[in-house]
Amino acid sequence: MQPTPRPRRRRLWLWLTLGFLLLMAFVAGLIIIVLLTRGESVPNNAVLKIDLAGPLPEYVPHRFPQTLLGERALTVKDHLDNLKKAASDKRVRGVVLRIGPVEAGWAKVEELRDAITAFRKSGKFAVAFSDGMDELGYYLALACDEIYQPPEAVFKMQGLVSEGVHYPGLLEKLGIEVQYFRYGKYKSRSGETVGRKAFTEPVKEMINENLEAQYKIFVDAVAAARKMQGEQVLSLVDTSHLKSNWAHDNKLIDGLAYWDEVESKIRQKVGIAEDKKISYVSPSKYRNVSFRDAGLEEGRHKFALIYSVGLVVAGRGSLDPFSGDQAQGTDPIIDALRKAGEDNDTKAVIFRVDSPGGAGLGCDLVRREIERLKQKKPVIVSMSDVAASGGYWVSMDATAIVAQPSTATGSIGIFSLVPNLKGMYDKLSLNPEVFKRGEHADSLIGARPLTPDEAKVFDEELLKSYNNFVDLAARGRNKTHEQMEEVAQGRTWLGQRALALGLVDKLGGFDAAVALAKEKANIPAGESVRLQLIERRRGLLSEIFGDDDEETRAAIAINQSLRASGFAPLFKRFGGLDPVTRAVIEGEHHLFPVAEYAVRIR
Repeated sequence: MQPTPRPRRRRLWLWLTLGFLLLMAFVAGLIIIVLLTRGESVPNNAVLKIDLAGPLPEYVPHRFPQTLLGERALTVKDHLDNLKKAASDKRVRGVVLRIGPVEAGWAKVEELRDAITAFRKSGKFAVAFSDGMDELGYYLALACDEIYQPPEAVFKMQGLVSEGVHYPGLLEKLGIEVQYFRYGKYKSRSGETVGRKAFTEPVKEMINENLEAQYKIFVDAVAAARKMQGEQVLSLVDTSHLKSNWAHDNKLIDGLAYWDEVESKIRQKVGIAEDKKISYVSPSKYRNVSFRDAGLEEGRHKFALIYSVGLVVAGRGSLDPFSGDQAQGTDPIIDALRKAGEDNDTKAVIFRVDSPGGAGLGCDLVRREIERLKQKKPVIVSMSDVAASGGYWVSMDATAIVAQPSTATGSIGIFSLVPNLKGMYDKLSLNPEVFKRGEHADSLIGARPLTPDEAKVFDEELLKSYNNFVDLAARGRNKTHEQMEEVAQGRTWLGQRALALGLVDKLGGFDAAVALAKEKANIPAGESVRLQLIERRRGLLSEIFGDDDEETRAAIAINQSLRASGFAPLFKRFGGLDPVTRAVIEGEHHLFPVAEYAVRIR
């Protein structure tokens, strides 16, 4: 009879087998990645077909399964690079945009418009088609040679609107009192929706002036593209029609056509027979085509590309379980900045910011790292849709700042919200028992209102934080405290106004930031550069075993449950359900004191 294997030997064989399987999976994954990323075969007379609908993310982390399967969502930069390559690629004859409801801000769309305009300078065609279009989609389509819609399709050009829903009335019904503190007078739309029952006059002034500025940008774009006078565009907007037939009658689009009819027009442009299929290339495939294969230089000089997207918090970051939005931790941002600083081959850094702010400490940690890095090499901030409040804090010490005309920026101010949950406890017959050591130990837990002395101390500390923000901004932008105070006060400015006020240095997107970085790094304007993304990537083993902390894993689980339940849209739309309001209800008064949720203009 054979002796039974010893337990130790069994465990050894188990580990060897597991190790072999993981090694085989890793090797197979590498082979697949090589096959997926070695470059796409692009046929002659190809057309780049871009479907733009839904979210248009600034940054998507590289996760192993998505990279392996080619499912990573297309980012703004993916589209910009594709258009740049397509302009040079002799195999590509043109671009067709199929536009749906685009979930992005005006600044992102502005950058895409600029890229389409640059593409058209190559002599190739750009055609837009949409089954249903709003003002933002139309603003994008205006950059194309021709715009088509089916008959009776939705064409919305009623103007721009913004709304802010105030929560204090609802919170009062729940028995929650909000004690609201802020500096300065325009701070802020996001704070006042939770801290006040109505906007103060300065905040109304700010909202209206930014809305007017954005409306002018839109009207001017329509007038220029459709060869009209501004007054004529304003008159058409106020007639408030909603159909493509009306848009065509008033020369706002070029034709009424179904998709198959648009394809016939594309065949004519490409020069192929009606019975031949059009060789479409998808953006997700075309992004794997190298710049060299498209006829462009790969780049003699290397610049680092680092993102700050979403709320910035100290540490590793977390996931908002209600919206699924990632709060970006300072640790990976700082690690990336230091890595760029230590790499002698990296000549400059492009720091792309799309952030409404975050916690003051987290924002200042990033600012300090940029202040140190720019002593070694240029750091150019490229602002996307919003870089306001804490989003401006992380930017203001850079070598230079570039923003789009519609970027929401500035908002140099601070607010905080302290909840008093005593009324809710009484309504629900809850009986909190508080045990403390120290007279004020329970002042911020929400069990009672602040005393006058406590409120005075809290307000004084907030004022110190505000003055520190203004001082740092003044130093970063080479102004005096008094000069910065004039444009601070918590006021959010659009990029074109921010340029005039000295809050940013230049208007534009990635290309403008790269040109400025070349200038600061003493690289001739005609020499090419490549942007190398620096990020913390999760590999195969991390995806299998996980390296998220417990809080993040729990948030992911809640988020997935919400999505599966179908209630996620409710949490996104209604009360309590932006991070600031949730922070109040949860008692996290200090969570995002330098956050500015840009007024949504749609």
